[in-house]
Amino acid sequence: MYRFLSHYYEMLFPYRQYVAWKDFARPMLRRSRAVRSFKDRGERPLVIDAGCGTGALADLLATYYDVIGIDISEEMLDQALKNYPDRGILWVRQDIAKMETGRPAAAIFATTDTLNHITVQNQLYAFFRRAYRTLESGGDLFFDVVTEEFFRCFYGDGQCSFEDFEWGSFFWRCEYHQNTQKAVYDITYFEKCEDRELYQRTDERITERVWPESVLRDGLEQAGFRRIRIFPELLHAGEDDAAAPPCSQGWERLYFVCEKP
Repeated sequence: MYRFLSHYYEMLFPYRQYVAWKDFARPMLRRSRAVRSFKDRGERPLVIDAGCGTGALADLLATYYDVIGIDISEEMLDQALKNYPDRGILWVRQDIAKMETGRPAAAIFATTDTLNHITVQNQLYAFFRRAYRTLESGGDLFFDVVTEEFFRCFYGDGQCSFEDFEWGSFFWRCEYHQNTQKAVYDITYFEKCEDRELYQRTDERITERVWPESVLRDGLEQAGFRRIRIFPELLHAGEDDAAAPPCSQGWERLYFVCEKP
């Protein structure tokens, strides 16, 4: 999975989104009951990056916490280890719906479409249950999802993009199927071969699913989460999370913060 995309992930997805997540979450974690519990025990709080990809967010969080990065893609984890070899992060290949960490966590992150990559509802709900069991009391689950509005606006009629890089070229086509609420990305790479004026072609297909807010809330509540906050944007670090504007239909991405009682 992502055997080729893993090598060029940082070129395609901006680093600033991970910085925004870190800046958004840090004030909440400083006030977190779970973080205080760790510190009262003389322990460094543990944070899990579920669906860590090539490791950018895990690296940012490792400045403040012990971090476990979990991903199902061996290629993504290999790239994460190459990117951040000396940060003390534990990289683990697991299905996040079945994750086992061996110790409770103060927070779990599942960002940048991680849950959209889960396309079966019972697996989504299994992740929520597993996250709830893994969190320390007072711990938070942070995640984001892209919405149907995003796919209808950008990919409803089947959109294409083409980019040239020093290493070669990249062709991306995405089509959103409203009847299944799934988006299918067909990606073709043309990578320059060394010492030859030839290109090697590689094809990958990625599927994402839209999860309505009602489905997400139902799964979270079934898992045991009670305080569920939803934001239409990542607020600046200095802003009070209670001041978030109410969400409504039309937002392209939603950001969730869910506390374990």
